[in-house]
Amino acid sequence: MPILGIALDELYQYLGETLPPGRLEDELHRFGSSVEGWAELGRWRCPRCGAVTESAEPGTPPVACDGCGADLREVDPPAEDLGTVRVLRMELLAVRPDLFDPPGLARALRGFLGMEEGAPEYVVEKGDWSVEVDPALAGPDVVRPRIVAATVHDVDLDEARLRSLMKLQENVHWALGRDRKLASIGVYDLRHVSGPNLRYRAVPMDGVRFVPLGFDPDDPEAALTPAEILERHPKGRAFARLLAGARRAPLLEDADGGVLSMPPIINSENTRVTTKTREVLIDVTGLEDRHIEKALNIVVTSLLESSPGAYARTLEIRYESGIRRTPDLAPQEVHLCPVETSRLIGVDWSGEEVAALLRRMRHDAEAREDHVRVLVPAWRADILHPRDLMEDVAIAHGYDRMPAVALETATYGGPLPREGLAAAARAALAGQGMLEVMTLALTSEEATYAKTGIPDRDRHVRLENPISVEQTMLRVSLVPGLMETLALNLGHPYPQRIFEVGMVTFVDEAAETGAREHLVAGFALAGDGTGYADARAALDALLHEMGTDPAAVEYAPVEIPLFLPGRGAEVRVGGKAVGILGEVHPEVLERYRVIHPVAVAELFLEELPGC
Repeated sequence: MPILGIALDELYQYLGETLPPGRLEDELHRFGSSVEGWAELGRWRCPRCGAVTESAEPGTPPVACDGCGADLREVDPPAEDLGTVRVLRMELLAVRPDLFDPPGLARALRGFLGMEEGAPEYVVEKGDWSVEVDPALAGPDVVRPRIVAATVHDVDLDEARLRSLMKLQENVHWALGRDRKLASIGVYDLRHVSGPNLRYRAVPMDGVRFVPLGFDPDDPEAALTPAEILERHPKGRAFARLLAGARRAPLLEDADGGVLSMPPIINSENTRVTTKTREVLIDVTGLEDRHIEKALNIVVTSLLESSPGAYARTLEIRYESGIRRTPDLAPQEVHLCPVETSRLIGVDWSGEEVAALLRRMRHDAEAREDHVRVLVPAWRADILHPRDLMEDVAIAHGYDRMPAVALETATYGGPLPREGLAAAARAALAGQGMLEVMTLALTSEEATYAKTGIPDRDRHVRLENPISVEQTMLRVSLVPGLMETLALNLGHPYPQRIFEVGMVTFVDEAAETGAREHLVAGFALAGDGTGYADARAALDALLHEMGTDPAAVEYAPVEIPLFLPGRGAEVRVGGKAVGILGEVHPEVLERYRVIHPVAVAELFLEELPGC
């Protein structure tokens, strides 16, 4: 995982106490953070955009500016050397993005070290600003339908705090936002935003021009369209994939039509946050509410934590379907059983003791008659189940303080029955001279049904947010992958004999997850003179090796577009369908540009008797 550098002077400032390096490292290890050591980092100011970027080699500028992407070794005028800073290097915990900057980490440590307890309270007022959301953002040609926002006032941003804020923004992009896909954050100087009615709308890729962050607003060629930003701006090129296929771009505009940002790519230069900024607007856009709400809560509370006297105001988010206010810092209520917590962790605690430990982890908690009522802070993104709170209890108590327990039983690992079955099938097919291949478990309806000719079973698992049009579903057959492999091997000698043993997945409402995996063995035989008889002989040998009684096997004719008419069969064992085999239709071969005859078969191994 990525390594985060926490500046020690900032951490101690917010902690309110200076700890010896050895003790700080020990406490962080006990807290669950992996400490990678200490380092001296150089800091450099970009002459183009003013952003401060750190370098692992003091005295040597970094390759790229964090703000605009410029090469700080070659810019003119040269980057300004701001000296060095001593940092604690920690491995980022993706589940705890609230610890990604000095104020957030100090807040957690003040509780863990017993300096404070319970959740801190922040001032959030009802604001009169709003964001009007264009319904087109939820349409098929735009990919950024949701937004949350807040304003924070009376903030104190010196150079160090501004740098930490920008680093927090990028680190939350990585952890919660999955590299901006699920959530992207914009921070703006409120002095340069006209309110109170903002607009979040979809615009043509070549319809609006604005000066992106890092470009010179006095340059007449600096104002770019969304399409030009994706081609010319470093951040546009880096994240263009997030708008791939979109015919329109999302834009956040103020009441006068000024562009604030083009999510999830870049902010405008006009709204840049500086050390003179005292009021900020924060927005987070994404695909669904949970990720963007947590990201907003983390950034807002970090600013409030770092600036005593600062306060936040809510914005009204106006969707076509209704109105909501953000940010919502109301805690999540969870009831925790102290008896179950004690049983699971192995330490006998009362309800009051469990509540006290949770308060050290910055939850508000009180013991009730048979449970502990826990109020989980709004910036915690990792509490999804009572077991997550039990982990917090264990951390607060200390894993090193738990009693040693002798091993009462010994268990020995062994392969799952399914893996043993798969190994037997692999051995049987490899023993026939076939080569094993491994193909992707993700595919598409086009590749599965239209190209291969497998009947649409309408039971496949669809991906809600596919990364590409080629990966929209989980595979329901091994045949498409085998055919794709043959298509890639057109230049290799024939005959070719390949097989795969792997999982296919179908929707199953009765299953706990709503889907069920099945172990399948499939093979493809390609070469001049190859036909149904070859596949039948190979499948008979496989069934024999799997311990299936030949008398129980039946081959019933089947007519599907995958096979030549009269050259396909359904395999039945004991009257139950367990697979298919046959000669591939020439029209299917033509789609793959395979010029030799091909015979294929696949067998659902766990459907065989005794398996």
